[in-house]
Amino acid sequence: MEIFLHRICGKTAEPPVPMLLRRCTAEEAPAVYALQNEVRAAMPHPEQFVPDTLENIMTYVRKDLCIGAWQGSRLGGYLIVRFCGQSEHNYAAFMDVPHTEWEHWANADSAIVHADFRGNGLQRLMLGAALPLFPEEITHIGATVSPENQYSLNNALASGFAIVSRREMYGGYDRYLLKKDL
Repeated sequence: MEIFLHRICGKTAEPPVPMLLRRCTAEEAPAVYALQNEVRAAMPHPEQFVPDTLENIMTYVRKDLCIGAWQGSRLGGYLIVRFCGQSEHNYAAFMDVPHTEWEHWANADSAIVHADFRGNGLQRLMLGAALPLFPEEITHIGATVSPENQYSLNNALASGFAIVSRREMYGGYDRYLLKKDL
């Protein structure tokens, strides 16, 4: 899906800059990993984002879904969605959803946007590009956000997610659990 960015590096882009939202390939997993690390290193509070290993990202790209926002050969953002099914990693497990319904849930696992491309609603646009690629049985999406990460929280709420609860996750990190009905 081609989109046009109206802001680059915090300034109005004239003319708007084209960007392609598409599924990432296994060969592009290192670019996803590199962008994750670059953006996390620049965060004022990197503890707000728990990073993934390259091995995990390669698995998600192969088995689940990773939408990348590409400006030519440059990855400017990505969204990873995991289809965890009956796994204990399914966010439905932390929301008191009956085990028999977990197959209908997906995890919006991580969303990263490089600072150069912020202000264009890329997180919402990437989710919109991902939804048509979901398996038919998926009817809900779970997500987690640090209560201190106001930008990501506002993006999630603007995308139709609702806060379900607040709890420790990922080995002691404070997180909101969110859900979105499809």
